Amino acid sequence: MVDSLNRDKPFNQFLTEQIAGDEIAPDDPELATAAGFHRFGAVRRKAGNQNVAVSRNEVLIERTDIVGSAILGLTVGCARCHDHKIDPILQKDYYRLQAYFSATQEHSVFLLRPAEREPFEAKWKPLNTQLDELRGMLENLQGADRQRVTREIRDLEATLPPSPPSILSIRNEPAKRTPIHVLKRGDWDNKGEPVAPRPPTVLVSDDLPELPADTAAPRTALARWLTTPSHPLTARVAVNRIWQHHFGTGLVKTPNDFGQNGDRPSHPELLDWLAREFVAGGWKAKPLHRLIVLSNTYRQSSHSPRGAAATRLDPENRLLWHVRARRLAAEEVRDAMLAISGQLNPKRGGESIMVPVDEEQVKLLYKPSQWAVTKDPTDHNRRSVYLIAKRNWRLPFMETFDQPDLLSSCGKRGSSTHAPQALELMNGRLANELSAAFAERLTREAGTDSAPVQVVDRAYWLAAGRAPTSPEKKLGVDFLRSGAPVKEFALAMFNLNAFPYVP
Repeated sequence: MVDSLNRDKPFNQFLTEQIAGDEIAPDDPELATAAGFHRFGAVRRKAGNQNVAVSRNEVLIERTDIVGSAILGLTVGCARCHDHKIDPILQKDYYRLQAYFSATQEHSVFLLRPAEREPFEAKWKPLNTQLDELRGMLENLQGADRQRVTREIRDLEATLPPSPPSILSIRNEPAKRTPIHVLKRGDWDNKGEPVAPRPPTVLVSDDLPELPADTAAPRTALARWLTTPSHPLTARVAVNRIWQHHFGTGLVKTPNDFGQNGDRPSHPELLDWLAREFVAGGWKAKPLHRLIVLSNTYRQSSHSPRGAAATRLDPENRLLWHVRARRLAAEEVRDAMLAISGQLNPKRGGESIMVPVDEEQVKLLYKPSQWAVTKDPTDHNRRSVYLIAKRNWRLPFMETFDQPDLLSSCGKRGSSTHAPQALELMNGRLANELSAAFAERLTREAGTDSAPVQVVDRAYWLAAGRAPTSPEKKLGVDFLRSGAPVKEFALAMFNLNAFPYVP
């Protein structure tokens, strides 16, 4: 994904690969990785009372809902049990959308050399087949028999060979295709009319027929419809998200809900124009970013000479009369600390990174032994996007700075201010380790004499992106001349408002 964004891959191509990469080129590792988008949702694996059919339904629900909220910007999930109460989305439309995913099954692509693949698969495949058989038995067992089979599954899982590096993807398995029905009240055991793939009625012509239920490449057809230049939502939703990342709030404040219950666009003509420019420019994001950041609106000050009057008329700044200060997101705070301390490892790609975590936190995991800290300590200082992400567990630093849980799509992050954030930046292990490195950098770059004035100037340019004000300079210089360690001054820089907030 990072490589695709850096190459400015056209968004319509990017989205198509995410939706249907495995159908387009089954043997292409890049497209198999893209199709791993469908593996991000929650899956029951360790539930003690697992119903296989219901679990399968939950997977299909998640894959349907994420297309609705993340791509269409609609709360299609509200039509799972009945016709949508607010938007013109039929319950039948929900299950037609779900039918595009009826044949999808998990598929992991092992990244092994030919000489390694055969011995691994010779041991792994029989064990995995046996596990599938045992898991299938669970649904019809109760009491002591169920407990016995559960123990057998756990014992067998312990004998599996260590998983090699792999791409978590999906593929179509027609023999395992799940027949899709309209479920009365959303109940898997209360099946109604059978349906086949088709976009929601409100977005297509009334006479558009359903695709055959056994269509060979259904998600390719879905992606083709989503990326049609005349599609009323895809480009607008994407453009609104880009705008939100620059301004903190989208032109539509509810990025996952463009429906009746969502917020009205503050500038509807601007949203339409940006979407047209986006499509006309080949669905490329970098020209759109450039267009936004070079605009007069983006380049405004956060202070306005008419601030008092403007605040009375538009307290939420929906008319964009000034730039609102924005606090860095959790990952940005960590990355900024690494960058200004000179410890950021710019390496790209590769396996996800596991950083050292307090033992008490690791014990909260279902299987603590899975938290195997990455051996190379320099990898611990890579960008936060490369840190391993678990759906039901967040790193304490990230959680403190409002990283959302990873169980569902988050249209817009919250941004809170509370005491644990100050405590983390003052007493946390990461802050203290990096403040020592920051102090070394300041001492090194301030010159041979490391005069307090040079140290303070350099610290402000690195941490705040500006020179210190006269009071700030005096305070910092006096602090250093009192004999305080540079490390303590560096730690204080992490705790300035000017560090985590973008004015």
